[in-house]
Amino acid sequence: MPAVVDPARCNRNWAQCFPAKICPQGAFSVDSEGLVQIAFDLCGECPGPCVNFCDGYAIRYERDPGEFDIMRRQLLGELSEDDALQARKELAQAQAEARKAQAAVREVTVENFQAEVLESDIPVVVDFWAPWCGPCKKMAPIFEEVAGKYAGRVKFVKVNTEDQPQLAAHFRITSIPTLMVFHGPRVIDGAIGALPRAQLVALVERVLASLSMQQQASPAETPAKPAD
Repeated sequence: MPAVVDPARCNRNWAQCFPAKICPQGAFSVDSEGLVQIAFDLCGECPGPCVNFCDGYAIRYERDPGEFDIMRRQLLGELSEDDALQARKELAQAQAEARKAQAAVREVTVENFQAEVLESDIPVVVDFWAPWCGPCKKMAPIFEEVAGKYAGRVKFVKVNTEDQPQLAAHFRITSIPTLMVFHGPRVIDGAIGALPRAQLVALVERVLASLSMQQQASPAETPAKPAD
């Protein structure tokens, strides 16, 4: 887990810094002012034995990357206490929005594809993906973010082509990620390859604009006149 040295607690005794000697990643060093530094990007998933062997209890760590960055900047004097408090509020809000966006994306299977996609009363963006697909993983957080943005107007679902080969074969998926946009039983748009956020938003906006134009062009139903 990423760690940082609190300069207010460190005794700067580099020669006797036992945590530096036991670090399996060689992440410890000392700067020109004698302050112990940790290259936190090297820590990885290390459980942090260095913390237990620091005489001055100067080593701090945090599993959450966002919270760690705030803590590190505060310890190094880059953030005041008030700034850190505001940064934590913004981080909590961003994490809540991310959870909301993630919840907006559903996994669909051959069993519920009909109900979730073909019988949906709003457009559905289907992401055909696989766990081993690098571009799929790269696009996943973007897909979730945009799903949260359009929640209630457009549905976003994912089909794992490894688990659902019948659906992949039925829709002739030969490259992933592939996006297909359904409106009812019809495919009305789509794209192949991992889309950046701007292009995914443009795809969704194009679909909504097209459906809006179709609705405006459709003649309004004239109420039936009662029989004389």
